[in-house]
Amino acid sequence: MQYHPSQQIAKQHEILFSKAILESLAHPQPMLGELPESTCFSVAQPDFTSADSDRVPLLRFNQKLGHLYEEALFTLLAADSRYQCLTKNLQIITPEKRTIGELDFILFDTIKQQHIHLELAVKFYLIHHDGNMACYPGPDARDNYQRKVSRLRQHQLKLASHPDTKESIAQFTAGASLEVRHLVHGIFFDHIAAEEKPNPPFANPESRRRSWMYCSELAQQFPESKTARILPKQLWLCEIDATLFHALVEVPFSELLELGQQRCTMFVIHPNDDPKFLVPDGWPNIH
Repeated sequence: MQYHPSQQIAKQHEILFSKAILESLAHPQPMLGELPESTCFSVAQPDFTSADSDRVPLLRFNQKLGHLYEEALFTLLAADSRYQCLTKNLQIITPEKRTIGELDFILFDTIKQQHIHLELAVKFYLIHHDGNMACYPGPDARDNYQRKVSRLRQHQLKLASHPDTKESIAQFTAGASLEVRHLVHGIFFDHIAAEEKPNPPFANPESRRRSWMYCSELAQQFPESKTARILPKQLWLCEIDATLFHALVEVPFSELLELGQQRCTMFVIHPNDDPKFLVPDGWPNIH
């Protein structure tokens, strides 16, 4: 597949982008709040300064978004003396050789002397009003917030206690109980003209929020602008400062609109602005 230049990670930006991704996972306001089945996990802010760029661990960008952020979290955990990562991406297979799921991380908290089953997710949801009802689809509208939270609660967070899991994890926990934790980072996007900004059930009321608009609304919203910078998907979670802004690919509005009509595209116009989603005019009824 040939990617648009804005989605290709230039070699000279890999350290800068790695730093931004690592910092985004340590943001103090996750998307998902506390759940009946699990409590939030927090990650210590990495001590990577611009003067110490040689200390920034280099992430591998040629992988799926979920795998990239799993690698980033593993990197942060490895730098934190409090936690020992005993295993990750542990597949649970029944005696009948059927895979029923995967545990993202099994950790040992050296302070609390507690084993932890940790599930990680990075998600983005655009708030769309269907009549009087608020819906929370993702950029691919086949994904939605309610379905994600339901699967997390009903399957992923219960997997460690499944009978077929005990043997798989015994070698890491020596039979000790597991504390279940989750870390779901992400951003909710309200329509740029929205007056009401609802929070879905279990969402962190302080979670990050940005804006989205249809392609047909771009010129009206930014009548004085002619160009924008596009965020590669790997940076969707990141806060865009001036340094990151100037590392992004700049395109004319005509090209931004062409991309935006194909799929949800995140862009930013000025340094230190919050990025926004530009979505196809037929969204969410097209994928």
